[in-house]
Amino acid sequence: MKRAVILSGVVAVALGVTTAAVQAKGMGPRGLMSMEFSELDLNGDGQVTAEEMQALGEKRFNEADTNGDGFLSKDEMKAQMLKRMEAKAEKYGTKMMERKDANGDGQLSLEEMRPNEKRQGKMFGRFDSDGDGVISEAEFAAAKEKMAEGKKHRKAGKKGNCKAQD
Repeated sequence: MKRAVILSGVVAVALGVTTAAVQAKGMGPRGLMSMEFSELDLNGDGQVTAEEMQALGEKRFNEADTNGDGFLSKDEMKAQMLKRMEAKAEKYGTKMMERKDANGDGQLSLEEMRPNEKRQGKMFGRFDSDGDGVISEAEFAAAKEKMAEGKKHRKAGKKGNCKAQD
């Protein structure tokens, strides 16, 4: 009985670590949706079972448990998240280089890094609510608040809790 309770606790923690690791990999609310199916389908049969999800959680837990004591310290969790974030940053950096390196020299100049003028103007316009060509502190605060509300609304909508707006 005691073993079953301990095993249940380990599995619960492993699943929690998987969630944290998946979110760290996905860097956002998409979680599992940011992973490739092949990462979840451990036996390659074209289906993901609850057992495979559990095995993935245990694998991620064991990867994070660098000292092998069966527990995750704050430092071990932080290291695992940073490892996943670094991998994501590497992938993002590669894609950005491919997309923006106009002269193919493997480096991005300030000119290559500049955003598209049309897109930049659109974003500026969202902040400059009175259209006077400058963004006041009040406009900036209002835009930030509007974006935060939109984020809450989108998040609630994904959970099915979004109520119709008047």
